[in-house]
This record gives sequence, structure tokens and C-alpha cells, in this order.
Amino acid sequence: MSKHIFSTSYADLAKLIYPSPRYKAFVISKRDGTPRVIEEPFRKLKRLQYKLLDYLSRNSSTPKVCVHGFIKERSILSNARVHCSSKTSYLLNVDIENFFHSITFYRIRGVFQGEPYNFSYEISTVLAQLSTFNGRLPQGAPTSPFLSNLICRSLDGELMRLAKSHRGMYTRYADDLTFSFSARTPLGLPKNICEFDGGNLHIGNELLSIIEKNSFKLNEKKSRISSRKHRLEVTGLTINEFPNVRRNYVDQIRGAIHAWDVHGYEAAQKRWIEKNNVAVKVRQTRNLYAPQLKNYLWGKLLHLKMIRSRGDPIYTRLAEKYNTLCAKESGKGFIFAPKLPIEPIVRNANDIESAVFVLEWSGDYILNEASPEHTEVVGAQGTAFIYKDFGLITCDHVLSSMLRIGGVDVSVDIDSDRILNKKLYVCNPLLAKSLPVRVIHRDRHLDLAVLEFVDGVVGNRYFSSAERPILRNEQCTLVGFPNWTVGRGVNLLPVSVVIRFFRSLFNRIEISGAIRKGYSGGPLIDSSFRVIGIAQEGATQADGNDECLCITEVDKWLSGLTVRP
Repeated sequence: MSKHIFSTSYADLAKLIYPSPRYKAFVISKRDGTPRVIEEPFRKLKRLQYKLLDYLSRNSSTPKVCVHGFIKERSILSNARVHCSSKTSYLLNVDIENFFHSITFYRIRGVFQGEPYNFSYEISTVLAQLSTFNGRLPQGAPTSPFLSNLICRSLDGELMRLAKSHRGMYTRYADDLTFSFSARTPLGLPKNICEFDGGNLHIGNELLSIIEKNSFKLNEKKSRISSRKHRLEVTGLTINEFPNVRRNYVDQIRGAIHAWDVHGYEAAQKRWIEKNNVAVKVRQTRNLYAPQLKNYLWGKLLHLKMIRSRGDPIYTRLAEKYNTLCAKESGKGFIFAPKLPIEPIVRNANDIESAVFVLEWSGDYILNEASPEHTEVVGAQGTAFIYKDFGLITCDHVLSSMLRIGGVDVSVDIDSDRILNKKLYVCNPLLAKSLPVRVIHRDRHLDLAVLEFVDGVVGNRYFSSAERPILRNEQCTLVGFPNWTVGRGVNLLPVSVVIRFFRSLFNRIEISGAIRKGYSGGPLIDSSFRVIGIAQEGATQADGNDECLCITEVDKWLSGLTVRP
């Protein structure tokens, strides 16, 4: 076993774990000020624990869907998303007391003896000795998080069934247990899970019984319940509308960056240490070096990116400012800090021209298949824009043209076999040249199409979607190329939302400005330069309205496109 997993002999392994594994301990403060003891294994012991962790991970079964802590591709964000729903009315958060330390040596040995590992008693004893310290799971060993999830499989299964029986949702992130319910009033909450009379929270007997049966104890001081009327929070993220950080989280980053910009790094570092009482925290760490403001901001901004996405305008603006300040410090002759990743989203009026294009197509239409030498030039013009990582988005009807044949208007589609010498391309006034494109997806009912550059050429900016629906009378901008000719730039037409409505199964927006010929396929953007809709229909003097398709409908359609034709 020792050579198979650890590539070392049992004798060498025994020297590290008997009579007792070697650890070094230090104390840090939790957010509420209470102490947290971190027990870190010595280097050789930690190296063996990592080898054991690798073996256990490769030979373990799939984690339960309710578990989000210490699992690849899962996080506090995935944990919050489970409960982020318009149906969530109440949120119950409970905490297991002394989570790691309540998992004993004997329970760990039992995990190794059971499925899926089925180690012998002797081997299980050695592995449990390797993974524990002072008879319990240490908080600081690399194996502890993984083993804690294995220990909690029974607990998670029972709590999932309990929540499901009351049409609720359950998740666990380490020692944080979260339940969400759609009950309209506190009286509708399941009493065997919790009761709430508006002032006092009482944990239900069945929930307590399940936790205690699995050899855990509830930390009742940390139990809390919240309703949609107030802030709903899961593992530090608010979920009232979408998973998000608290407002003061962004304010702290913005304030520190502003102080750095105005007063210089050294002054900002000193002010930050004094304001946050970092001197006290230094004594709690393994070394006596004060943390650096640049590292604090680096971590904070990367966390913000994870939660709000790398294309988020708030993250992007702050990250750009951080990178600029770091570049100034690096200009003094040393590498100050690496750059933060920034998505090239459209953030201002100057960026728009890099992400929007005139779309044109042309060809020779055979008027009569019996006389292929008689043709008529056909084609159309519209607007296309780069959207996220999907490519160029436009309207499907731009790929059709009206032709009058024998006194009758006939719609001619670009896909028609009767069109010869087809050309489909986009033109950007900044590039001063045409770029060939091809159609990869079309939906005539939604009036949407996705294009891609034939030569793999892409713009250096792209549009992203708005975080919230646009409101009535809210100001926005229609972007496009109406009746475009060479030498003209992009039009930015200030408009406002007349009404948001539902027609033909889709959400639409009527705007105050005229959607003229050539605007079709252009983005309708809000004050943050995020797309809220796509221009589709223009009004005439006789009938119709100036309408855009909501970007939410575009996103739903794009999310279903998994395979190119």
C-alpha cells in the first residue's frame, strides 16, 4: 500500500506519523472576531497527504449535487445559484460547530474501510493516522476538506430528502448548510426544519435529529433566517436578484484604489494598514511581514471577477485602474505586480466602432431558370455586432432581399440556389476594408442569425448583455448604419423605451426613435454600453412600431446552439 500510493516504504511512512504526526499551529481571526486554529503539517508529511489526496480523488465516486465546497468546478458561486430564484421567499442558514475537529480518527478510519476504498483494518488505521492530528481532522491538512465531504455523504443525503419533501432546496459548503423555501408566509415554513415567528428562529426537531445522528452539533448562534423583503445571503453572496457581492465590498476596493491613485502607493499602504488594524493581524500569521495592499486588491478583484464575470463593467473598470497603477510602479524600474485579466468588452463610445459592422451581401439572381443568362442584381444591407464569444449577431431578414418581378415583389433569400456570384461580407469604417463572413446559424421565426469571419478575423472589442431588464422611459442608444455609404461612421441614436411587451412568444421593446433601413441587426445599448435588445422592425407612416427583440430572448436562443450546421 505505501509503495503503491506514496512511493515509499512503510518504515519511512511510520517515522512521519508515529508516535504523532508533526504539525505547526497558528491562530487567525474569523470574520466575527473569534479565533480559528490552523494546524499545518510539516513539508514531508504534507507531501504524503497530497499523494493520498490524489489517490482518493481518482478512486472516489461522484460528489452529491448538494455539495459545493472543496470540489472542482464548484464554489460559493455555484452554491448561491442553487437558491437564486424568484421563487425563493425564505432562506435558512445553519452552521455546524467545530466542523473539522468534530470528525474523529475513528470516523476517518471507517471511511477508508468502507466503499469505495475497502481498505483493510490495518491499512485504514495507517491512513487515518496520516490524515488526523490529536485524534481529529486538522484544519490545515490538504486531505481534510476531501475527507470531510466523504464523512458528510450520509448527512447530505438525509438533508436533501428532507428539503425535497417540503419542496425546498438544500446545499452545503463545508460547515455552512443552506435551505431555501418558496413559502409565502412564515406559517408556511416546514416546522420539522424551522419555525419563525417574526422575532425568534427555532430549528426543527427533525433537522436537529439528523445533524446529531451524524455526530455533528449545530452552532445555534450562527443560525439565521431571512426573507425576500430583506437581503438573502448565501456563503457571503447576496441572491435577491442574482449572485453578487455586497455593495461595501466594491466600495472598499474602489476606496483603496482611489487612495493609491491620489496619494501614492506607500501612503495608501500605510493608510490601509492603519484603517484595517493590519498590525494586529500580522501577529496571527506565520511570518511577521505586513500584507501588501496590492496583493489584497489582487485577491479582492479576482474574487469580484469570479462572482460578476470577467466581462463585468465594474470589475473591468477597477481592474483597468489597478493595472494602470501597477504599470506606473513598474515604470520605476522593477516588476510591481502581474496584470489582472480583462475582457475587451465595449465600455465607452470609442469602443463601439470596434465591435459593430456594416453587413452587406449581393449576388446575381436568375430571373428564369429556363434562361440562366438573364439575371438581376440582388442584395441587402444591415448591421451586425460582435456579441460575447458567439460571433457576429444580426437579423435574419437582412439575409433576404426584395426583388420586383413582373410587377410583383418577391423575397429573395441569400440561400437561394438561383443566386450566382454570392458575396457576404462586413465592413468596419475603422478598418477601411471588407471582410468575408459566412452564416453559421439562422432562425427565421426569431429573426436572428449568427455569422463568423471566414478568415478568423475578429474585432478587438465585443458587446456584453445588460444585467437587468430596461425600464419604461429609460434612456438608451440605438447603434447601427442606416442607409450607409462609404465614408460614414456608425450612428448612435439616443432613444428611450416606450414600452416593454410580449408578442409572438417573445419579449420585445418599443423605442421612441425610428429604426430606419440599415439599422436592422444593430444593438440597443443602455447607459453602461451593455446590450438590452437588437433592432428588428421599423415603423411606417401607415402601421407598425419601432421594435427591438429583448437580449434575454437572444441569450436563450444562443444557449441552445450547441452544434454548428
